[in-house]
Amino acid sequence: MPIIDTVERKSAKGRFALALIYTGLIAGGLSMIIPFGIMLTGSVSNAFDYDRRSPLPGFLVNRSDRLLRVLCGYFPPSHRGSIRQLRSAFPSLPADWQNWSQIGDTRRESAAWAAVELDTLNNPATLAHYRTLARDYGDYVKACDLRETVLAYDPRYVGAFLRRQYGTLDALNRAWEISIDTFAKVDAGEWSGEPIDQRAYVPLADVRYRDLLDFRREYRDGRHTPFLRHPDATAGFLRPAGLAHVWEEFAGKELGVSDYRRLHALPFPVPANAPEDVRRVWKKFLRERFPLRHIAFTVTPEQRAAFARFLEERFRNVGYMNRLMREGSPAWRDQESWAAVELTGAVPPAPLAGVWMDFVTAHVPDSEWRLRDTLPEIGFQELALTRHKTLAGVNQAYGLALSAIEELRLPFREAALVTFHHHEWALVWDQVSGGYRAVFDYLFLRGRAVMNTAILVILSILINLTVNPLAGYALSRFRLRQTEKIIVFCLATSAFPAAVAAIPGFLLLRDLGLLNTFAALVLPGAASGMSIFMLKGFFDSLPQELFEAATIDGASEPRIFLHVALPLVKPILAVSVLGSFIAAYNGWEWAIVVCQDPKIWTIAVWTYQFSQTAAAPYTVMAAFVVNSIPVLLVFLFCQKVILKGIVLPTMK
Repeated sequence: MPIIDTVERKSAKGRFALALIYTGLIAGGLSMIIPFGIMLTGSVSNAFDYDRRSPLPGFLVNRSDRLLRVLCGYFPPSHRGSIRQLRSAFPSLPADWQNWSQIGDTRRESAAWAAVELDTLNNPATLAHYRTLARDYGDYVKACDLRETVLAYDPRYVGAFLRRQYGTLDALNRAWEISIDTFAKVDAGEWSGEPIDQRAYVPLADVRYRDLLDFRREYRDGRHTPFLRHPDATAGFLRPAGLAHVWEEFAGKELGVSDYRRLHALPFPVPANAPEDVRRVWKKFLRERFPLRHIAFTVTPEQRAAFARFLEERFRNVGYMNRLMREGSPAWRDQESWAAVELTGAVPPAPLAGVWMDFVTAHVPDSEWRLRDTLPEIGFQELALTRHKTLAGVNQAYGLALSAIEELRLPFREAALVTFHHHEWALVWDQVSGGYRAVFDYLFLRGRAVMNTAILVILSILINLTVNPLAGYALSRFRLRQTEKIIVFCLATSAFPAAVAAIPGFLLLRDLGLLNTFAALVLPGAASGMSIFMLKGFFDSLPQELFEAATIDGASEPRIFLHVALPLVKPILAVSVLGSFIAAYNGWEWAIVVCQDPKIWTIAVWTYQFSQTAAAPYTVMAAFVVNSIPVLLVFLFCQKVILKGIVLPTMK
């Protein structure tokens, strides 16, 4: 019978009541849909748009958002000075943008800025110059020293790479001197951003660093990004570690200039014919800030003698020096005298690199320094002059108006825009699917997670369909003296939180020797007090004439139970089975307590472990979405049965 009859619906009062009812239903539906939409959108987000908490992914309809998402992939927040490097490549970036979350929050401003950058691609002449710059940039990346590069890598590829490198976990643990039980737990934090801008930084050529170089080489060869192997896709996630942003920041403070476009126009390195104030700041930059690994000088006999005296003053004893150097690098060969330690014109390998830098800073005048072509900006400038012959040829090919070749910067901006122009959706799809690929790799390749989950769910449902209906039928069919007390006891079990029973349950299972078995997961939840109570009530509501007729026909009690009673309580059984499925599928707290062996872990436990170890929250969101798909499918396919289970008990 409807709440409001047909006549009342036509009145103003009835229409108002209907409007309130539908408004409440719509609000209730939105309260469920919007959080799920936020989770779904968060699972395909990155650091740029994750904090927006939007139920709809804006990048699907907004090209500016797609560009900024791609740039966030090139300059991830985990890298040192990522926004400073982005601003050096895109000098028009607003000065008040300091992190990706802030850029994502300023939706109107970020969309306007990206639209201006994309608008430059609409000019055919400009696009032609960009393509020339991008082509030359791509050629330089293929030939540059991997030690002077930065890699915005995808963490999910690290484990697979190391598995190929070492084959077994034991080999990796020995080589890296670590102790992990899966390749997915590899922590190579130094790979995410080396301190390339520090004055005294020199990479330590240990086994971890050699693996990093091999990993970079795979990225440069397109092994992990096959969609970027096209000739037009020159802006890969491996890029030269330019230092122009360090110079621009230093010069801005010294010259009192805050406009990054003016700072971007400064030469790097500064030539001898530059304005005096710029030359003064440049000399100060060399003495105080410039990374010394890019410095070289011509060694003279006087400097060799000074270096020997410097070593003697520093270490006092040759044996002491040899011991310190061996601690820094086992490959160090002991020296017999101070003069035997060679002074090189360029930075030597660690551990002598720090000593060399201290000597150069103190005893070699900066007027004798010369910059090496290991500095990426110099390397690209030399490539441009070699390829286009003269400065005028460079200007004509690139569409620039440079007054000196030192004003030419690494054209990552142009390469990124051209790559985005030709492979926009491939880049976006790689980001969207990246989190889900990481989740599938983690959840479905971890032991027997899927099989364990299927076994647990099937056992839980079978036991639930056996124990609870039998108990409910017995309490309803046979009038026991203590029936009411038994029902109260069953309901009382639902009044206590699961944590209360966790300790005694764990101790009992331990004493029975059932830890790390499926029995430990299934048996504690075999009987549900609430299900027994509901089933008893439903059995009580069935007409007694049915049971009497079956008895007269000679049916046994098990036959009456199976063929008369159970078919009439299918809706309640469906709801009970659904609850059992959800409890078994989503249960991770109890599972991780009684099953410490990862071989018995289910998808829910692995999802919990993933949420604790994954660095990116949007990847965790992807794990939650994947974990919720089976439950969602069950609800979609069983909604009619669920509705019957809710409505029929109420009607009876």
